Amino acid sequence: MNKNLILFYPSFERGGVEKILENLIKKNTKFNITLISSKSAKKKINLKKIKFIEVTQKIKIPFIHSRYLSAINALIVLLSYLNNKNKDHIIHSMQSNVAAIIACLFKGNKIVIRNSENPIYSFLYSDNKFFSFISLLLKYFFYNFADGIITNSNGSRKSLEYFILNKKKITTIYNPYLAKINHNKNKKDKFLITIGRLQKQKDHETLLKAFYFFSKKNKEYKLLILGHGKLKIKLEKLVDDLKIKKRVIFKGWVNNTSPYLKQAKLFILSSVYEGLGNVLIDAINHNTPCVSTDCHSGPSEILLNGKGGYLVKIKSPKLLAKKIIYSINNYSEALKKNSIAKKKLNRFLIMEQTNKYFDYLLKHY
Repeated sequence: MNKNLILFYPSFERGGVEKILENLIKKNTKFNITLISSKSAKKKINLKKIKFIEVTQKIKIPFIHSRYLSAINALIVLLSYLNNKNKDHIIHSMQSNVAAIIACLFKGNKIVIRNSENPIYSFLYSDNKFFSFISLLLKYFFYNFADGIITNSNGSRKSLEYFILNKKKITTIYNPYLAKINHNKNKKDKFLITIGRLQKQKDHETLLKAFYFFSKKNKEYKLLILGHGKLKIKLEKLVDDLKIKKRVIFKGWVNNTSPYLKQAKLFILSSVYEGLGNVLIDAINHNTPCVSTDCHSGPSEILLNGKGGYLVKIKSPKLLAKKIIYSINNYSEALKKNSIAKKKLNRFLIMEQTNKYFDYLLKHY
């Protein structure tokens, strides 16, 4: 008889974590799953395989960030649902972990949380330092009450070890992200590509400045930026100021990024921090060499500490430009590095990693 699992994900948004959630549900054979999430989850998740409980806005507080409000409302929903259940439901929280932990402290249920970011760097590079500091303090206190913690990279695990008294609670399970290894080879065009939300974490400002330096001697190349976010206007102004408007293309949100990755000459990641960096996995799988900032966690693991791609210091436009130029001028070397990284991509295959997820959850049941 299957065990009972509650997946807690209050605010369903487009991105890498959502794919992880979808893959867990698709490959599940061991649990009766209840998903607690927002209305938008209905468009992406196969509800025939699970029970779905929608998080609605029962509480509205002015000037409070929507993510915090969704956590509060999801906490109310989870508490209400657990009122009618015994303690045989385990909770796996993939977002708003503090809220889920509080609910389990009240109800006595076991909880395993997923942490995908470095909490310290998330605070240092946040848009709102006040709320981020409050969030950091709450994590520092409440994460210690979790029964288990899954991180998606060894770098993320090490960052959490500063918070957690019992470090044995933390385990690394790479994202169940990749459906299959791609063996096709494609002709590459003269453009660079990056994929990610237009927010402070991704540091597109450094990338645009690096592309400015790069394009002085490589005027035939363009830069494609895939992603949406509140910094778009600011970044477009920077593009105007650098006089590279004709060579930078903002594509916005793109659901299927594969056609772009297949043709791109290089993939560039300029983030100041990452949990893992699923976009690097996609790029490698499409035989697109990667240049990434060495941002304290997943990218260095994916790129095998530089053996599978190029790593540069964060917030260093000239160094980033120099490495991009080197990669283009030594493209056969860049392709060899990509081949080395690709041989290790089975670490991120969906079936292998979902089995690890479910075995870990069963261990804490």
